[in-house]
Amino acid sequence: MRSAFLLLGALLLTLPGCPGDDDDTVADDDDLTAGDDDTGDDDTGDDDTGDDDSGDDDSADDDDATDPLPGPIAAPQPPPPSFPSTIDTVSITIVTADLAYAGTDENQLSVCLSDTDCFSLDTPELNDHERGETNVHHYEGTGLPRASVDRVQIRSANGVDRWEPSCLAVQFDGEPVFCSPLTGLQFGEESDELQSWTAPNGLSLDCTSCDPDVLTHGPMIGALEPDGGRIWARTDATRLLGLRVSETSDLTDAVVVDWAWTSPLNDYSATLQVGNLAPDTLYWYGVQVDGELKGPARELTTAPPLGASGAMSFAFGSCSKVEDQPIFAVIAAEDPDYFVFVGDNHYGNTGVTDALRWHYRWSLERPERADLLATTPTIAIWDDHDYVGNNTDATGVGRDNALRVFGEYWANPSVGTAALPGVFFRQSHGDVDFFMLDDRYHRGLDDSILGAAQQQWLIDELAASTATFKLVASGSQWTADGSNDSWASFVTQRDVIFDSIRDAGIDGVVLLSGDVHRSEFRVIERASAGGYDLPELTSSPLANVNSPCPNEAEILACEDSDDYFVVVDIDTLAADPTLQARMIDASGVLLATYSTSLSALTVP
Repeated sequence: MRSAFLLLGALLLTLPGCPGDDDDTVADDDDLTAGDDDTGDDDTGDDDTGDDDSGDDDSADDDDATDPLPGPIAAPQPPPPSFPSTIDTVSITIVTADLAYAGTDENQLSVCLSDTDCFSLDTPELNDHERGETNVHHYEGTGLPRASVDRVQIRSANGVDRWEPSCLAVQFDGEPVFCSPLTGLQFGEESDELQSWTAPNGLSLDCTSCDPDVLTHGPMIGALEPDGGRIWARTDATRLLGLRVSETSDLTDAVVVDWAWTSPLNDYSATLQVGNLAPDTLYWYGVQVDGELKGPARELTTAPPLGASGAMSFAFGSCSKVEDQPIFAVIAAEDPDYFVFVGDNHYGNTGVTDALRWHYRWSLERPERADLLATTPTIAIWDDHDYVGNNTDATGVGRDNALRVFGEYWANPSVGTAALPGVFFRQSHGDVDFFMLDDRYHRGLDDSILGAAQQQWLIDELAASTATFKLVASGSQWTADGSNDSWASFVTQRDVIFDSIRDAGIDGVVLLSGDVHRSEFRVIERASAGGYDLPELTSSPLANVNSPCPNEAEILACEDSDDYFVVVDIDTLAADPTLQARMIDASGVLLATYSTSLSALTVP
């Protein structure tokens, strides 16, 4: 359901120059609309300065009457990128034919651009070139002179298994330089199979793209602000993305509020931003590529004013592995204000950059999942399987690659802080705050899951929050009864956090988690330590196998025979603000509920 918030705060925020219009809000940053005449705000240099108090009856000349109401502002189009004569990044897209026996992960395949400049088509830790599959390879820092490119050639060094491609595309620093559909090319070791093939026309563009559309993935709505939000999308090569936003569903003449030339350095993904919108207001958005609008107009409702009381709902879940993921359509039918991924959002189990990117693209190709993310604001953290591997910690090989790719594929408000890497951040929605934690990148440092610096960040942010409810999300379970890959292995540092909640008088804390392939409602006892008992809501799996429910005193409800998600409904307008969690299975059946109130989550 969409938010129904008090309008007083919204009115104050929509009036130009009013206190509370926070210039530090990311989506409201003047840099989003460079060249905007309104930079510096309304009264600066205004000829009517002082006019209002002069007794002049020109009321129509009043600033409040002439200043425009918030709305989309056109952004200047950026100049095109330059493509140097020495290539830094060679990108290769190869599509395996969707035919019987066309796929292979055995052959040593490469694309050569000269006799000696060859690029392997094998991505480590990934089962490449399966039937009907698209694989993308980026090779950075090549230092290859464009003048030395004299061919586009596929080589199969040991054709132990037949392989048949259907399309090949090459980009130099993102610029499309070769694209060709391929038919009838069978590579292998038999006498009638190929060991090499050279494009007859050299560098040439015989197709626009090897993907069905130049907009390959997205759009996805990310984190929202009261005055705007973020939209993520991916293209097939360096192309000009534009974000159109309008007050109506007709985007034909809608202004482009942000632009981005996509780059191979982030796998051609980009997050576009819009600002200067009114809080808690319905807008429409669409993404264009090279000037062409892609897909239908979609709804975008801005967040309510910070601190505004009201009703909101969010759904959350974890552990989405298997190919069919129909549960996301059931989640969409709930129409939550947010969807929150709490880890194991894919099962790459790798620290290899291009392999991680493949898994993110694969995840976004699940149709119900893509539809949900295009229409529902989504934020995310990771756990072990979408970090670098099962039960991994700060010593995990490739953790910086994982952090890089995570930042490419989510439209969160931030990735850690300027001083501290990680996927943690704080997100506000009215008077509800989400504290999204990184339970992997620093795990094991300082005998903690979070590491000392992130743990202190959490404690400080909780203390500074004035939100009624504070949702603290960790991929791993918080309970001391959990597995050895959970907070149960770090109870001392967990209790430092819990004690700080008590000592600082921080009310309204609710814990979120995933990971365990079952869904639970439990309450962690803290009243005897002078605080209040902390609810822990665990939502898992979205699309995976189950693990059995344990017999533990903390557990109020547990389900372990299906896929699940949890919806949390919050009402802070009530005299005693309420929070209700609903556990729902993949068929949409309500299985369990849990309710609490602010008075029950108050430090004595």
